[in-house]
Amino acid sequence: MTIDLAPESEARLKAKAEAEGMSVGAYVERLVSEEESRVIRVAAFGKAIRERLASLNAGESVDGEEVMTRLIAEIDGLRIFSPS
Repeated sequence: MTIDLAPESEARLKAKAEAEGMSVGAYVERLVSEEESRVIRVAAFGKAIRERLASLNAGESVDGEEVMTRLIAEIDGLRIFSPS
């Protein structure tokens, strides 16, 4: 398969792959896999939020600190790339 990229994009892609010690093909495959995984995790997170909101609307009470601790842990789990 051939993918046409602007020369600047191609150079950035090659540099990033080399910095990771990977071929461009392996680097792109990893990016695609990470993106698919992120989409699944974000969808699951959204579902969990909707379920929690529904339970609150149904009158179920929850400990706010416990909820925030769990939400922060889930958000941290969504981070794929570490901040630069």
